[in-house]
Amino acid sequence: MLSRKQGYDAIPTSGPENGSNTISDLPSGANHNNSADSLPGNDITTPRSRWQRAKKYVSKGLVRSRIGYILCGLIIFTLFIAFLLALFLPHGCDVLPLSGSLRPPVKIGVSEVAMEQGLKQCEAMKRTRLVNRPNAERKNPRAPADARPVLLKNANVWDGQGNILEGVDVLLQEGVIKQVEQVGIQSYPPSTKVIDVRGRIVSPGLVDMHSHLGLDAWPELNGSQETNEATDPLTPFVRSLDAFNPNDKAIPIVASGGVTTVLVLPGSANLMGGEAFVFKLRPVPTTSNADMLAQAGVDETLENKWRWMKMACGENPKKLFIAILWLEWEDADDPLSIGMGEAFLFRKKMNEAKRLKEMQEDWCHAAELMGENARLESRFPEDLGLEPLVALLRGDVLLNVHCYETHDLEAMIRLSKEFNFNITAFHHALDAYLVPDMIKGAHNNITIATFADHWGYKKEAFQASPYSPKILYEAGLPVALKSDHPVLNSQHLVFEAAKASHYGLPAQEAFKAVTSVPASAIGLGHRIGSLKVGYDADVVIWDRPPLTMGAAPLQVFIDGVPLLEEKPILPPIAAANENAGRMKMATADEVKLPTDASTVVFENVGGVMYDETFMAGPVQVIVHQGDVICAGEECDVQVLLSVAATEEQQVPTIDVKGGYMIPGLIAVGSRLGMVEIPSEKSTGDGTVQPSTSLNASTLVYAIDGLKLGTRHLEEAYKGGVLTSITAPMSNGVIAGVSAAFKTGADSVLSDGAVINPNVALHLQVGDDIKSESFPTVSSQISFIRQVLTENMDAKNAFGQAARGDIPIIISVHNKDEIASLILLKKKHLPHARMAIMGGAESHLLAEHLAEADIAVILRPALCTPARFDSIHCLTGAPLTNGTAAHILHKHGVKIAIGVEDDGLARNLAWDAGWLAATSSDEGDGRRMSEMEAIRLVTTNIVDIFGLGRTSSSSPLVLWSGSPFEMRSRPLYSYDKGWNAL
Repeated sequence: MLSRKQGYDAIPTSGPENGSNTISDLPSGANHNNSADSLPGNDITTPRSRWQRAKKYVSKGLVRSRIGYILCGLIIFTLFIAFLLALFLPHGCDVLPLSGSLRPPVKIGVSEVAMEQGLKQCEAMKRTRLVNRPNAERKNPRAPADARPVLLKNANVWDGQGNILEGVDVLLQEGVIKQVEQVGIQSYPPSTKVIDVRGRIVSPGLVDMHSHLGLDAWPELNGSQETNEATDPLTPFVRSLDAFNPNDKAIPIVASGGVTTVLVLPGSANLMGGEAFVFKLRPVPTTSNADMLAQAGVDETLENKWRWMKMACGENPKKLFIAILWLEWEDADDPLSIGMGEAFLFRKKMNEAKRLKEMQEDWCHAAELMGENARLESRFPEDLGLEPLVALLRGDVLLNVHCYETHDLEAMIRLSKEFNFNITAFHHALDAYLVPDMIKGAHNNITIATFADHWGYKKEAFQASPYSPKILYEAGLPVALKSDHPVLNSQHLVFEAAKASHYGLPAQEAFKAVTSVPASAIGLGHRIGSLKVGYDADVVIWDRPPLTMGAAPLQVFIDGVPLLEEKPILPPIAAANENAGRMKMATADEVKLPTDASTVVFENVGGVMYDETFMAGPVQVIVHQGDVICAGEECDVQVLLSVAATEEQQVPTIDVKGGYMIPGLIAVGSRLGMVEIPSEKSTGDGTVQPSTSLNASTLVYAIDGLKLGTRHLEEAYKGGVLTSITAPMSNGVIAGVSAAFKTGADSVLSDGAVINPNVALHLQVGDDIKSESFPTVSSQISFIRQVLTENMDAKNAFGQAARGDIPIIISVHNKDEIASLILLKKKHLPHARMAIMGGAESHLLAEHLAEADIAVILRPALCTPARFDSIHCLTGAPLTNGTAAHILHKHGVKIAIGVEDDGLARNLAWDAGWLAATSSDEGDGRRMSEMEAIRLVTTNIVDIFGLGRTSSSSPLVLWSGSPFEMRSRPLYSYDKGWNAL
């Protein structure tokens, strides 16, 4: 084994290659210090160091052995440098003698087709967007070729832009409005159909800019629900067009209300819900939803073709987060604090779109720098999932954002500034009236598409004010009113405008809020939403002024095509209430009542209802301690003197200038007093679960869970609703026993707060009540039969109900289920005082209900065929001759009106007024008098529930005019003194 030193010495030197020995070849024992001549034949010089010998060996030996590789490497390197230089030479530069036949090497790029497609995308990005403006000469590409011209004569026009024109002729031709003339149109095609509208109001078709029509189709079935793509919070790539059902039964119903155009949005369960589309509601022979598009056939060289998108923030997307991320969580309905997560996901997705947009711009820039025939190495960058957002960033998409609360509105505005896009409209935005200046600080003038008075159904809707449209208008923000169909039935969109006018929005501004304002917000204000020459021939003939109670179209035209059955146009309808227009309506400032006066003489009363009597004014009324003791053209002086003798002070006389005095309204069927915010469990009593117990001791009584002094009760009270009859909230067949109480009370301990703690036994039947305990409707009715018949003689609530001591109120809609209950009463419960709550299809059994003496509480007053158990619902004019109320009324069934939405309990007088205004002696109906309509929400309820007609159950309310006039409002109520409302 060699030592370390021996190892180094063993490295060969660069001596002769003939095999002769070198010094290092000497034996290890040889003397290295011998002189040169001691080694014959060798030329020994000064010995080199080991490192020198090693380096020389490596360099020379390596070169000799690797020379081929080195030469090849140099050649390749040279070629590579030449290649790089060739790439940077200008195109067509002849630097070589043979440049005509030799070209620098180029990497293989995308195909010519792909390159051309990319360049077209670049051209589209640079194209200047057209500005859509009204054009009197424009054509309507949607107009049917065989559409007959129509001339409307003697019209009073509301043009949708705030102007009123009287004595106007309007010519509809080729799908557009050809002429609007006050001097009369004399020249028109021979085939023109001439309609004398006899002074009726003619207006543009209504525009609903927030609808789920065709997605949330009627009847609502699991197999036909398309509103939300609830697979991911971020789905900007889905399109409402792809799921829109042109056979939705709601479409003709909505159109019958004068709505001609709708923006159909995806739902609000997603942060980014997807693309929306604008549809016209005229049936097309192809049954194609694409042919129903408002922009179908538009020439994009003449008119900009807009796109629309839906996003959402707040509670609804939070619920989807929970559904996706916590599917196994036991209490998945409870809200989570994930608002910050919403904002981050917005920003993350928008940043991805921004990066894609920049990549596309970089690609186009690189393509511009290259020659004609050059091709980039990669295709034009595209991502189908991000494309709609990129279009938004480029300004090609009008963004509609579902948002309620101030901080969510602000977050979305902040996001729009960060990524430089515009928000076209905030939808719902019930808190917008609190922050108009903040909204005005956005990039553009954002439209607020809101409800007139819908509120309170969840936390973010709880702070709403019905004065919001007025406040926003006065702040300079565009206000549109929408339905969110089917949340509100879009058939009655014009009633939203009427309600907004009631709360202070000027009448024509309210009408603009359902015509020209939403039309402009969706980018189509140049062709719909106004009755002007050159606009689409979307026109409505109204049976009465559109903002009055019960207004409905006589005819609706879309693209000049009539949608409704043609009927003779009679002179304008007189007001439904007999006293309307006779007297000037009082205001709160003009009528000042002394709150401590026990007796008051009221002069010029427009109408008074007391006991079984209704007296139309002007009359004089004397009220003593809340009771009407005299009413007539001139009350008996002796009556007044006898009362005055007992008074320590002079009896005041008040001129109410046509005000009405009627009993306080009564709310039934609501959850008033049982829950304040339905989506928040902590604000309510809770929900009774199904039980098969026959033991009356397990019955739940509403009186035990009442929560008074709430905002919902306060709003109902201010609307003239002084009493509520409320049952426990329940998912079972037996809901429990209701209580009657005063809506203005602070607690059940307040003096007189509880009118009756045990009013009625409430039962429920139908699909909603199916459970493990009662999986079928038949099992539900069987249980009712069992529990009532077996307790017939018992001294409990079941026995009281079976014997008729207290009423039985059964919630049910379907005609067959109602029929089974009629048989149940006839065969087993002949003495029961039974009433139907709901009753959407009850009109089909009107004669049987009258014979069985079963009352009907219609809840809601105007039904829809939204559910399978209500598909025979009568939706009212103009499609049906009356509603269930009118048919039941004609057959002598005692009817009343219930409250379906707690927040709208304050509108109970309008519900009754609508039925009176739309009643008729024609067909199956019978005209409903003003007194009969008032009874629907007062004394009829007292009779059905057996409360007894006392000042406690029916306290007086003074209204500024008829409660059925949209301008009227309650001013005072009596409860141990006059209280301002």
